[in-house]
Amino acid sequence: MENNMNELQQQRQMLENTTKLLSLLASSSSSTPITPVRTRNVVNAIYIAGIVFMIIVFLVLLWINLCSRQCWCWHDTSLSNRFNRRLLIKHSIVRNTSSSPENQQHKKSTIDF
Repeated sequence: MENNMNELQQQRQMLENTTKLLSLLASSSSSTPITPVRTRNVVNAIYIAGIVFMIIVFLVLLWINLCSRQCWCWHDTSLSNRFNRRLLIKHSIVRNTSSSPENQQHKKSTIDF
């Protein structure tokens, strides 16, 4: 009988210790994570960094687009060749638009066929 009482006491003690341990773990785990204010600050920092990154990418792409319109052959030619090519293109456009009326009539006749 005494053995049964000792076993019962041990089981109760074990149960109490287990519940105390579980409650201690539960309370400590709820206070250990990052506080809501810190979490909010981290999320805001990531959000702002993402927006800044997108703005930088947008500006770089815009700069590339605008620069490539001015210097369409910037990657493989020197500055003097770029200038000469631009002049040649301008002159050829002017020549094509100011062609003689005979050439324009010839072009119209070839288009009809």
